[in-house]
Amino acid sequence: MNAEILKHAKSLSPLTLKTIDAEIVFDGENVCMVKKDEEGTEYKALIEKDKELYLLLTELAGGISAETKFISTYASSKCNLDCQVCYEKSGHTKEVSLEEIKALSKKYSNCRIGVTGMEPTCREDIFELMEIVKNNHSLVTNGLKLKSPEYVQKLKRHGLTRLCFSFNGFNDMIYRRINGENLLETKLKALQNIELEKIDTLFSATIAKGINEDQILPLVEYCFKHRSFIIGLRIRTMVQTGKHLNVEQMCMSELIDLIANSLNINKKDIVTEFCFIQTFIEKFGRILPQGFKDHYGAKLCSFIFNVRKTGNGRYYSPGAYMDLNKINKSMFKPVYLFYYLFKAYGLSLLLETLLHVLNLRRFVVQDKILNISLKCWPNVYNIDLDEMDKCPHVYYRNGEMEKFCVSNIKNAMKK
Repeated sequence: MNAEILKHAKSLSPLTLKTIDAEIVFDGENVCMVKKDEEGTEYKALIEKDKELYLLLTELAGGISAETKFISTYASSKCNLDCQVCYEKSGHTKEVSLEEIKALSKKYSNCRIGVTGMEPTCREDIFELMEIVKNNHSLVTNGLKLKSPEYVQKLKRHGLTRLCFSFNGFNDMIYRRINGENLLETKLKALQNIELEKIDTLFSATIAKGINEDQILPLVEYCFKHRSFIIGLRIRTMVQTGKHLNVEQMCMSELIDLIANSLNINKKDIVTEFCFIQTFIEKFGRILPQGFKDHYGAKLCSFIFNVRKTGNGRYYSPGAYMDLNKINKSMFKPVYLFYYLFKAYGLSLLLETLLHVLNLRRFVVQDKILNISLKCWPNVYNIDLDEMDKCPHVYYRNGEMEKFCVSNIKNAMKK
């Protein structure tokens, strides 16, 4: 059987990291990227196992390019862990200076500045850095130093308002496999301190096949119990960039299946809600904040949806109550879109989401619904540079700015 060519694309050469031509093909089972480097070596790499989902994620947004809305900065070349799933690679990157941070904050005042790198809290002048980026930032951390209540309080006094907190499960065996040591007690203590200080936190978990796939339900349960400070749950697959465990790659359709099965939710309902959001963006894009469109818009590496919790502890997707056929066939399409929007999410969640998109502090919390973002980042063998243009996230390191995944891949491939 001849492979079906789905699209022609641009990618990176695994040999030189230069831009080369590639094809996205469906071989009857999987969607793959096929390309040849400058010496003629051919590569074939898996992108997605579900052709229909691939087409959904790539065709809905068309060729739209996203505006830069999130700038990660390499704040620290040091780390207090030696994780086996770290996409960073030390030795090639210079820490961003306070002067550079000031310049970025001034030039990109409408963007959120991500304080990241190896482990930002290992930086000695982290409090000065927080003073510069306060009210418009996100600190990406493993949370070890936040075990100290005084440390968290000091971070908050110096402007910390938003965290991305790495948490891979509720079992120390998981942390030994992924992070190299027992960390559960330390991380739970850090989360208690963060909650006491009411710092908005994105809960971030890396899922590796055969290690912590059974943690989806406990992670979701914890987030619902602590919605007072948790703004959402990010679940990403282990990316085959930098250091990574020798486990099978997980694609987006498998990740969605894992979520649906773990929470006993119909996968079709999850996809329906996603399609509803894309339809809403298409219809009202002119009046929606750019940050909303860039965050929720269709992208190959990202899938965003919500989960509701009933009074008896069961979970369901808002998509279960959305009738896309009725919406698309009606001459009153805008009316139906707003009707299902308020029916599915409620005014309080919509307001909470708007505040988050506009980088404003939350003063309302909808504790019966949780936003979940799934991430399947590409590697050097399957990266589609056209799809990267749809991402609002860039990385500033070594004085240059590139799309986040492109920067990580190039950095990890350096000898």
